[in-house]
Amino acid sequence: MEQSYLKELKLTPEMLTPQFWQTFCASTPTLDVPSINSILVSSGHVANLSNRVDDFRNPIRRVQPMPALPEGYLADGSRLTAEIRAQISTNSMPKAVLERYGFSVSRAPMGSFATRTRIYRSRDDREFDQVQQTALHTFEPVLILGESFDQEWYLVQSRTYQGWVEKVHVAWCNLALFLQYAELSHPLVVTGRGVAIEPNPYRGNVLPIPVEFGAWLPLEPSTSATDVIYGKQTSFWHYPILFPTRGTDGSLIVEKGLISKQAKVAEGFLPPNPRSLLESAFALLGERYGWGDSFDRHDCSSFIMDVYRTIGVQLPRNSKSQKLALPLRTTISDDWNRDLSQAKLGDELYMPGHVLLYLGHYNGRHWAIHAFVGYRTDPDRDPVLANQVMVTPLDLFLRRGERRYGEALTSVHAVFAYPPKASNGYFADSKVDPSNA
Repeated sequence: MEQSYLKELKLTPEMLTPQFWQTFCASTPTLDVPSINSILVSSGHVANLSNRVDDFRNPIRRVQPMPALPEGYLADGSRLTAEIRAQISTNSMPKAVLERYGFSVSRAPMGSFATRTRIYRSRDDREFDQVQQTALHTFEPVLILGESFDQEWYLVQSRTYQGWVEKVHVAWCNLALFLQYAELSHPLVVTGRGVAIEPNPYRGNVLPIPVEFGAWLPLEPSTSATDVIYGKQTSFWHYPILFPTRGTDGSLIVEKGLISKQAKVAEGFLPPNPRSLLESAFALLGERYGWGDSFDRHDCSSFIMDVYRTIGVQLPRNSKSQKLALPLRTTISDDWNRDLSQAKLGDELYMPGHVLLYLGHYNGRHWAIHAFVGYRTDPDRDPVLANQVMVTPLDLFLRRGERRYGEALTSVHAVFAYPPKASNGYFADSKVDPSNA
């Protein structure tokens, strides 16, 4: 199957490596990451949560209007009933809570309603849950806006999204603790899959604790890791880190742990250049597609967002917001082959509902890496349901066969087109309202 895929798309094994495409990078521009994050916050599509704490006395007023509950089907194939719709809507009317600040204690699904009910578009669908919107990263800061009627969910605002998260995934804390960990200038950055915190049987962690790609964890400066805090294990060949857990009352407890230096992690953000970006993007090659971060995987825009997180840039979550926040490199006309000649390695290619990371022009074709559902090699052939992160040429046809990917593109945008700009701190002092993020 792999060989037929390579032959059909005219790919060579070398083209599935970041090193191949790095040779096309004539120069290595370096980003001023604090300035870029400042501009992204100023765009209104990313929120600096630390700057919202001073006037966060009435969080309910920051709640966005409840979206319309979608029609659809349940996991057993039955239609969503009026009774279930009413229950979901009632449970998703936020009530005020005393808790204000918190952190996710794991990778945490975030939805548009306070429900575990999955609502699919068709009877046989088990992938596109219309309630699921995104997922929080481990130790990601959130503002707590309210709770559900059944008191099992928090409505939270992250840097990039507002939605419902089960309380078991969120630990609340006081303002001082929130400010201590909300902004990390030199974290341990997870740059690959399969990373885990070592077990500590003395703290009840008898199994490794997985930490997902794109997560940022505080580094623990102490290296005297020989006592029960680290499970009577030395820190040799490990990074001492801090990770969040949830106390019996739901409060934040910051634990100490160890992550192997053999793991796919970086001490501090990766160098902010296109070469690093490629290394991160190809670390996810072959990963299954996950709508709204379902299955602890990525969709097209979270793939782009998390790849940029490894170099310290916090992009908006959705493709439309990314497009609006990033500087325009060029628009795409009917002559998309010509227009794409202006695109550079690491640029974002946008079409309605989809985004791709541009790789370059090789053997007369434009190439990209992206998380997507499928394609056709010919409009008259059956679609190939890829459902993963792949390298593909842009002359492939869309899954429904109506146009080529290149023809569907509308614009090219570029983080690396940002001009240098002075900045103080990791995120700018911008009075953006988190409810608009």
